[in-house]
Amino acid sequence: MPVFKKSIFFSECDRCHVRFQIGSGGVCERCRKILCDDHLHGSLVRRIQVSFGAPPICVSCRAGRPARPNAAEARP
Repeated sequence: MPVFKKSIFFSECDRCHVRFQIGSGGVCERCRKILCDDHLHGSLVRRIQVSFGAPPICVSCRAGRPARPNAAEARP
């Protein structure tokens, strides 16, 4: 009986639309987007900081850039 299994649950990044396993990405506290690891953390150092209690804030919000709206959000 395997102890560690891959997750069967997936989500999709709001920026790049890549599917990723739950637990490898997350939600930005500022813009509330569901993001993959690359767009949420950006680097291994930032991922380690978040695991030690830093708030999960995405790369765009930390850089001060406004997040691009989704196609669904852009429609009136």
